[in-house]
Amino acid sequence: MDEKKTFGAYIRRKRGEAGLTQRELAQSLYVTESSVSKWERGLSYPDVSLVPAICRLLHISEHEFFTACDDDEASAQARAAAVWNRVVKGTRIFFAVAYLTALVPCFLCNLVFEGRLSWFWIVLFSLGMAFCVTNLPFRLKRNKLPICMGGLSACLLLLLLACWGVTGGPWLGGGLAITAAGLALPWGLWAVNRFYSGRRLPAFLALLTVWLFVLLAVISLTTGGNWLLRLGYPIAAFVMALVWLLFVILYWLPAGPWLKGGLATLEITFVLPLGNCLGACLVPEQKVPTLAQYFAWQVLITHADVGGFSWINVLIFAIMLLAALALVGVGVVLELRRLRRKKNRVE
Repeated sequence: MDEKKTFGAYIRRKRGEAGLTQRELAQSLYVTESSVSKWERGLSYPDVSLVPAICRLLHISEHEFFTACDDDEASAQARAAAVWNRVVKGTRIFFAVAYLTALVPCFLCNLVFEGRLSWFWIVLFSLGMAFCVTNLPFRLKRNKLPICMGGLSACLLLLLLACWGVTGGPWLGGGLAITAAGLALPWGLWAVNRFYSGRRLPAFLALLTVWLFVLLAVISLTTGGNWLLRLGYPIAAFVMALVWLLFVILYWLPAGPWLKGGLATLEITFVLPLGNCLGACLVPEQKVPTLAQYFAWQVLITHADVGGFSWINVLIFAIMLLAALALVGVGVVLELRRLRRKKNRVE
């Protein structure tokens, strides 16, 4: 009986909050007013078939109906979702109005002052790129990413054509080639994620490696010069070798986090010294510290410069090297213990 009274009091309260009389609620549910009165006095329960309609009219969930109490957490989530939806809708409207506000004056000014449309197309395709990011994703139900990327890519290429139409010059072919090569990376990443079911991270990195060398080749072909094989490819190979080594350590090495962290720190420690060595080989006239000078730790006491460079470089290298070796040492000890425990379990 107490449960019926609690339920009845809850229904009466929610009906009042919804601004309905017993008669109005009864008419909406196609029941008699006395039936609603009995529910609220705790004399009977509504038929199960009426539950969805009652919940809709009283703005409550079915969980709240059966427990006869407000679900504060669910209500808070619903309110937060409603606020977020209003913010998203308001933002979309704001950007749409802003785009129109920018396009109309630009269209009129360009047409009035020049008698033709020229730089207006630059504004149009620039705003088109922004629209593909701010508004278009919310208007699509399926395939949002490829459609938005397609719109963004098309607007970018049209923007280059519009800029060339205003400025002229022989740069259009090279600009389109470099832009197309640049767009190949995001499209390639999407294709790998969409169609490749294997290990995606190595595939992403392999794609990035190939793309970097292709992009440098396209830039070299369009800009000219003899820097590609002399500087571009050696530097790119050095950078990607470091990235691959770090990836192998963190992704493929069958070891614990301490050993992985130590080896990764050890690699990062030698990035700058090895980079300086590469720079000295590629550009001999460049003055950089040698690898041996980074181990001249006596300058930590005298604070003397090393090869014309501050002793702070040696200090930072020494701190990172000692920290890396400490992490590697801890990692090796932990790995030996893990292997010993594994061997004992096997035996």
